[in-house]
Amino acid sequence: MSEESQDLTTFIPPSIEIIKKQKKALNFWFPTTFHGLENVDEKRPALYVGNHTLFGHDVPPLILGLYAERNIFLRGVGDRVHFRVPVWKSLVKHYGAFEGTRSAIHQLMLQREHILIYPGGGREVMKNKGEAYQLIWKNRFGFIELALEHGYDIIPFAAVGGEEMLDLKYDSNDFRKSLLGKGFKRIGLMKRMRNGEAFVPFTTGFLGLPFVPRRQALDYIFCPRIETKHIAKDQFEHVKVELRKQVADAIQGALAEHRK
Repeated sequence: MSEESQDLTTFIPPSIEIIKKQKKALNFWFPTTFHGLENVDEKRPALYVGNHTLFGHDVPPLILGLYAERNIFLRGVGDRVHFRVPVWKSLVKHYGAFEGTRSAIHQLMLQREHILIYPGGGREVMKNKGEAYQLIWKNRFGFIELALEHGYDIIPFAAVGGEEMLDLKYDSNDFRKSLLGKGFKRIGLMKRMRNGEAFVPFTTGFLGLPFVPRRQALDYIFCPRIETKHIAKDQFEHVKVELRKQVADAIQGALAEHRK
């Protein structure tokens, strides 16, 4: 077993006492409320699928809060970028994140872990103007295929509040139109930025400061779980499109209802 695989499967969460203290501190800046907790169950592992908000500031309150409230520690599927940055990679690993390969998710499903995934990934974090609360999942079906393969329950959830923490001033579309962006494209550097999707948008928040999120209440709405274990293997290809739509519709419905 590789060192990476060993780290993945032998992970031990921080102590609940430490988590509760961190949650209390975080709650001062991001007052957090959970809805639909009757749909989650420590003894029934699931794949938690949600909307990613700008810069993902809503992730820590979710992980700390759900552990403190329901003793459910979510193992977060992370973009590979997180694991290329010294110090930062150690921090995200400390809180259960792992590089989101199919084999890694497969291993954790075999261990019956609670797993957190954002199908929109890094693209949904680096939003452009006008994309608040949009699901940008492209043509991704891997999370659905793995859930079907392992008969894993899926719990769609919506996160509300994260998009209001910051004001988006300059995004990847602005960069592409700029002289610098056009130069990057001409010499091939834009491809290294995932064709501009990895561009970090410029934002302002608290007191107009760059990148500093303002104090903002967060709400998490857990939708009823969707079971997959009853679906026969020969039906996987036939149902995966509809199943993904069912998950997305649940998230978008919860977002629309709660944002009223």
